[in-house]
Amino acid sequence: MILAAGGVGRRDVLGLDYDEGEASPSLAYAQRVEDNWTRIGSAVQDRGTIELRRLPFWSGTRRVGPLHAANIFNLPEELTRYDDVVIDISAMPRGVYFPLIARVLYLLDHPSEETKRRTNLHVLVADDPALDARIVEEGIDETASFLHSFEGSFSREATGQQPKVWIPLLGESRIIQFDRIYDLVKPDEICPVLPFPSKNPRRGDDIVLEYRDLLFDQHQLDPRSLMYAAEQNPFEVYRRIRKASFHYRDTLRLIGGCKVALSALSSKLMSLGVLMVAYELKPLLDIGLAHVECRGYRVDNFESVAELFGLWLAGECYAV
Repeated sequence: MILAAGGVGRRDVLGLDYDEGEASPSLAYAQRVEDNWTRIGSAVQDRGTIELRRLPFWSGTRRVGPLHAANIFNLPEELTRYDDVVIDISAMPRGVYFPLIARVLYLLDHPSEETKRRTNLHVLVADDPALDARIVEEGIDETASFLHSFEGSFSREATGQQPKVWIPLLGESRIIQFDRIYDLVKPDEICPVLPFPSKNPRRGDDIVLEYRDLLFDQHQLDPRSLMYAAEQNPFEVYRRIRKASFHYRDTLRLIGGCKVALSALSSKLMSLGVLMVAYELKPLLDIGLAHVECRGYRVDNFESVAELFGLWLAGECYAV
């Protein structure tokens, strides 16, 4: 699609080679990865360079994938020499694309004095909530953590008495992850976000039924705390969560404010709304992005009717 858009400029490709370790269940799909990479190479041919960069997920027993993802680019010049940078997150886990996109946005927001070009940042994702629901995370980590560069002050004892608000974006089959993030954040208030409207009109109801015992019996959630955002509109997810975050900050200002933890347990497209809020509000609020990693993924059925979505996150359309 990018090649067919025309133009005579170079179309350079940077591929990320995930090294999840020898025990990763994702290795079962190595041939699919190889076939996909071959197709990309055949399409680009001499239109640009093709680079494959290894992305290690582990250093001994320490998880370093998010840190390495954030360090793929370190200088604005690596990006500003292009008119457009396109990041396709369709096959990226959140532990990769959250820190990667955040770093790219930061570099484009803070170009060097010599840089005059305004580079456009586009994020593409092939969205299929039904396929996302069939992706099974294997070897889920025993504990949750805050993603690199989105830790907030949750680990500081000096602010330990501040109320904590947790806004999780809910999706199917993520109850284990929900529990482990709850144990990390220990929130005083939970405000889940459900997908509505959605392709499946009952999807939000089905998710509530799946989490019913956990939310209403175990955590005594007030149904008025539930929020809704369109399944295929990450900017609406962004607006809902942003508004809620400022509401809690202003309401609790008299007792010293609050900490806001965000989590994305739903489709990639909706998750981008969570990332946009976390990135924008990081200088304004005490905000963190809580996440649970896993060893790899299993998919029993790859059948998909995906729609391609593109988000224009930085560049000419935001020029003042």
